Amino acid sequence: MQNFQKSIGFVAAFIFTVSLNALAADVSSTVVSAIETGNFAVGIGSTVNLKSTDESINGPAVFIGSTVKPDGTNSYQMYLNTKSKKVYYIQPENFKRLNPFKQQKVLDSYEQTGGTCSAYAINNFLQQTNLTGFQGTGELQKAVSTEEGRTNLLADAINEYYLTTSHQYSLKGIMNKYGKKYGFSCNKLQTDSYEKASALILSHVKSGLPVIVSFNIGPVMAKSPFALEIYDQPHGELDNRLWIPRKTGERNSGGHSIAAVGSFVANSKTYLVMLDSDWSEPRVWDMEAFLHDPKTAINEMEFITCQ
Repeated sequence: MQNFQKSIGFVAAFIFTVSLNALAADVSSTVVSAIETGNFAVGIGSTVNLKSTDESINGPAVFIGSTVKPDGTNSYQMYLNTKSKKVYYIQPENFKRLNPFKQQKVLDSYEQTGGTCSAYAINNFLQQTNLTGFQGTGELQKAVSTEEGRTNLLADAINEYYLTTSHQYSLKGIMNKYGKKYGFSCNKLQTDSYEKASALILSHVKSGLPVIVSFNIGPVMAKSPFALEIYDQPHGELDNRLWIPRKTGERNSGGHSIAAVGSFVANSKTYLVMLDSDWSEPRVWDMEAFLHDPKTAINEMEFITCQ
């Protein structure tokens, strides 16, 4: 009797799984207006139409990245649903077929361990740079092509930022060291001007290049401008909190470093796609609200660009 019940349970679970997959695997994406970004024919910010029997995702959307894991396997495609104002992370198996056009890739990064965000930001920056098709000396592609190489790269970033006294805590110094090996040069911007900071970020991400953004945080986290959800998953809602720059006069609760990898416009506002190692999935910032607030301590921020 017990084995019979187990068999029934297995069959029911199998049927339920097949039903879910059959229901979910019906999404198609049609590009309405493509934005070419760097080497990508369909860049972040391209407008698309999602077609599905599921009304929650059906309709106009903004493409905000095709994420890949560090080993290069496909993870999610990210879309902002224009009606619901919700960002959906849709897994490849949910699509009838993947878009044949070359979509902009975004890293689905490791979540950090301990207070090592700056080292993870360096690592994410390097892996994202590789995803853009950067050639350089060819050494970066070699470094990230194996699990051993990727592990060593992250360990080296931790060592360089936190332990090597010659450029401890100096992002520009560390990135220039990597630049000599991989074939790029880096610059640092510190300014009290939102216009200068935003122009730098947008000029780089619109050409496909990432930017390391470092800042001091306050005691309270901000809320994402959009709800975030992994599509077709039980309890798929994601943490919508964000670390953003502190306000002048707020208690300094420590430093944080992340990487900006893309931008898009929705409802006449500009948003940034960010790799924040507190979460594996990319997050979205409201650039105007988070950086242009007169109280934001933008003079404390540091922006590292390389090319």
